[in-house]
Amino acid sequence: MLENGHKETDKISIKLRNLGTVNKNEVRIIKGFKEVCLTFSYETLVAVDMVVSKNIWSMTTGKLLNELQPNKKLRVSHEEVLKEADKRIKDVLYGNWRV
Repeated sequence: MLENGHKETDKISIKLRNLGTVNKNEVRIIKGFKEVCLTFSYETLVAVDMVVSKNIWSMTTGKLLNELQPNKKLRVSHEEVLKEADKRIKDVLYGNWRV
């Protein structure tokens, strides 16, 4: 039990990790046993878990996308990545959220 009657599973952890260069960063949001991984190129969200955007940016971002998902046929639109991020973040924070 944490303070104010909250359970340990109510605790939210947010972790930022640099993946080696200024344009590669990862943010993990964790609550209980649920987790979502957001990958950014500079300040732009380019992937959520293994849902990776098609490249509509620079060659530098393209290199990151190739590391995340080499098969370009499996990539989705940036809009789809944003929708997936919204859905998965809500699921981690609030439970089986339906959009």
